[in-house]
Amino acid sequence: MKILLISLKGLGDTVYMIPLIRRLHAEYGGAAMTLVVRDRKCVELFANCPYVNPVLINYSKTDPASLLGHLKTVLALRREKFDVSVTSFPSNRLAYNLFAFCAGAKKRITHYYKFAAWRTLPFLQDIRIDSDRQKHQVEKNLDLLAGLGLAPAAQKPDMSAWLAPGDEAYAAAFLRESGIAGQDLVIGVHPSISRAQVYKNWDQGNIRVFAKLIDWLAADRGAKVLVFAGPDEQEAADSIIGLAQRKPVQVARAETNKLAALLKSCRLFINTDGGLGPLAASVGTPCVTVLGPTSPAVTAPYGEGNTALTLGLDCAPCYMYPYESTSPKIKCGSPACMGLIDIDKLKQAVLGHLER
Repeated sequence: MKILLISLKGLGDTVYMIPLIRRLHAEYGGAAMTLVVRDRKCVELFANCPYVNPVLINYSKTDPASLLGHLKTVLALRREKFDVSVTSFPSNRLAYNLFAFCAGAKKRITHYYKFAAWRTLPFLQDIRIDSDRQKHQVEKNLDLLAGLGLAPAAQKPDMSAWLAPGDEAYAAAFLRESGIAGQDLVIGVHPSISRAQVYKNWDQGNIRVFAKLIDWLAADRGAKVLVFAGPDEQEAADSIIGLAQRKPVQVARAETNKLAALLKSCRLFINTDGGLGPLAASVGTPCVTVLGPTSPAVTAPYGEGNTALTLGLDCAPCYMYPYESTSPKIKCGSPACMGLIDIDKLKQAVLGHLER
């Protein structure tokens, strides 16, 4: 059996495919599985996975020349003659349905959405599974197994990532070179603050909130703090580090599994909505995640032992994709749910983890 898995989203959404991949392997141990992603970080995530062959789609709207490479990849996939394709959540886009159709699997499975039911050409997929709006993304993806006649598993979904010894060695060397000893309390912080994405466009005042949090962690808890940042978050991270009186350690850019190994070394990971929260959960590190317009029930790091915080507004969550939009949108022009984070509530959540 040949299975094509399609996840044309970011790192967090792709991490949430891990339980589905593990379940497919358990059911079809001899199946050849190919995973298509459009972010190199996602390719790196599966570098050590023995179950799938990750393939990078390099098409970019800002680089029309990449279209040729994109088409070559689609044709190469079509020649594989897949028995089934599975497009993961969220998937209410014309491009995703077209991609699955052009890849040519005999059976094509995705979720069903009422919104834009014709505009996205969902009929190009053979089987569309109802998407329960209240379920977590992990569970939504596992629901797609119904398209193969499989019932939900009784056991807890396994979301553990695949780390290599070299990843663990990198993390150990990084901590050692940063003056962090094995007995130190290590806490990771990821201030995912950026104007580039609608769910990261937090009030810039939160830069000062995170700086104060870092100082409190270091002074009151004796913590060694690691600050993580993606390319579009570097400006905010630099500002936070500049404001902090007790300087944290900035994590250098590294491959996904090396970052995962560093996250594994943390006692706790504090973040706003972003891909590193799910990655931390995949290596067993508990998270305190502050969410704005997205739903904690759907997107917060999956599993027991994680805490999701919101500003508690009646209008939230209002992130519209994929149930009320075919692209990332929120209903508010100036979303109050992404205002100043209450540092006292944040400290209380952190203490709830550290004092267990």
